[in-house]
Amino acid sequence: MLRLAWFRWIAVISALFVVVVVLFEFGFEKKRKAPRTVDSCVACHNDIKTVGKSHPISVFGCATCHGGNRYATDKDVAHKGMVKNPARLEYASKYCAKCHSDVIDRVKKSIMATNKGIIGVLNRKYLGIDSYPSIEEIKSIKTDNLTVSYFRKMCAACHINQLQSIFPKQRVRGGGCIDCHGVKEKNNPHTILTTRIPSSNCLKCHNRSNRIGLAYFGQFQSAGYGTPYKHGEFSHVIKGGGRYYLKLHADIHWQKAQLECIDCHTEHGIMGDGYEHKRFEEQVVIQCEDCHSPQFGKPNELAKLLAQTNAKIPLKDDIEVAYTHKDFRPIYNLQKDRSGRILFYRKLDGKPIEMKLMSNKPYHTLDIHKKLSCQACHSEWMPSCYGCHVANFEDKKQFDWLLHKPTKGAFREFSSFNRFSHPTLGISWKGKIMPFAPGCQSFVTVYSGKIKPKNQFHRLFFASWDPHTTQLRSRSCTDCHFNPATIGLGRGSLHIKNGKIVFNPVYNSKLSGLPIDFPLDAFVNIEGKQLQGVSIKSEMAFNKKEIKTIISAYSCILCHGSYSDKIYQDFESSKKLFLEGKTPCSR
Repeated sequence: MLRLAWFRWIAVISALFVVVVVLFEFGFEKKRKAPRTVDSCVACHNDIKTVGKSHPISVFGCATCHGGNRYATDKDVAHKGMVKNPARLEYASKYCAKCHSDVIDRVKKSIMATNKGIIGVLNRKYLGIDSYPSIEEIKSIKTDNLTVSYFRKMCAACHINQLQSIFPKQRVRGGGCIDCHGVKEKNNPHTILTTRIPSSNCLKCHNRSNRIGLAYFGQFQSAGYGTPYKHGEFSHVIKGGGRYYLKLHADIHWQKAQLECIDCHTEHGIMGDGYEHKRFEEQVVIQCEDCHSPQFGKPNELAKLLAQTNAKIPLKDDIEVAYTHKDFRPIYNLQKDRSGRILFYRKLDGKPIEMKLMSNKPYHTLDIHKKLSCQACHSEWMPSCYGCHVANFEDKKQFDWLLHKPTKGAFREFSSFNRFSHPTLGISWKGKIMPFAPGCQSFVTVYSGKIKPKNQFHRLFFASWDPHTTQLRSRSCTDCHFNPATIGLGRGSLHIKNGKIVFNPVYNSKLSGLPIDFPLDAFVNIEGKQLQGVSIKSEMAFNKKEIKTIISAYSCILCHGSYSDKIYQDFESSKKLFLEGKTPCSR
């Protein structure tokens, strides 16, 4: 009997032990494992799970970035002095700069913060002056200045420190650092901070002007047509509404490898290098040669930091990373291992892609092509909007993106026609042959409360840029040497009659009611006279001698149209034999 009682006590004690273990495991232990925080904010804001792996709440808390009273439990006391968005540049110097002081200083001077490039081009176009003030410098200028008014009404929505609350929910831009580094996560009310920036963040702004963002993904903004119409709605709608696109070939880097914008563009090229550049072209670091003809070295501290922050890209001690040719900055996601294999890692998911370097075939090495940029041959198409008709109504009001309220001076824009094929070529500010397109061609009519215009004038400009429509296969020799649109003459028929070059344009500006005597798509005439201005002073169209040289090569191309032809194996020797009359075609 005593033994039975003893066993019962053992059973009870064992059961209590199990209960204690279970309670500890699922109760007390769960509480112990809950993430600790350095302030009391999450007591109320417990729906915020994370703000990104690089900013853990358990370490940073909330007040480190947002300010306020980290120890208060009363709402009003806790929120006193708090900043809702510390990533705005005016607050970033206090909050973000605790860890990122160098970056904040550079971003404030970057072209995306100052918008100097846009303002400078407008000054050159409308006022005829070379002046590149920043957004801050023009805030105090009255809007009766045409450049300032146009910028504030038509352009200033896109700068990284724009006020986010003025946008509809689906088109939010601005906000400082989070304009690029912020992404939304389902069921999380807080913006997630990341360095793995999706291209959708870039496309918020880079879908107008030269439309690089659209072109890279194979979208060409159409002239207003909404077709095709599928399932009760238009299918090819540009995000934000009101515009439509045609589907063309996407850039090979997207089409073949699904590379995002940040896979190529470096942090210094985007966020600035500490100097207040006049134009975006001066700030951009990355070049085709950086990846396709790379220079390698051991990873420096910046490369290690960037790889660690990304967290998707491996960076071992026994590998080398590529460095840019322009300023020797690390391209940490382009690496060469000990076996000599070159791998390019995608920044969003870390997927490795084996790289092939640029060949040393004649088309890349001939002296006659040493002035060609990669884009001149490998850009398949370029979005071009011809004839921008700008109506300025001085007495009407339009939303001012700097003052955030309607102010006097309204604008409306209409184009003559859009095209996407055969990029025009010219001489860029770097002295290289690059694709050119209207940048832009403004026919301005100013109204001041009357039916009759107060003023009318036109400013026609071409500009060079990389259209981001790269293809592996280059343009044909004929397309460069005997296509009038490529040479800059515009679309039409080109032929040689009695040794003289003759060109007949398709577009007639006079018959279209325009106050110019040359085609809208003509950058230069057959005599080498440049017909339109340029956005950058040192850029230019081909001159008469260059046009003649380009076209005269066509007579050789008729027979020698492929680089597999033996004359290109040693072109200088072939040229010497030709000039000496020792070749069949020179007799």
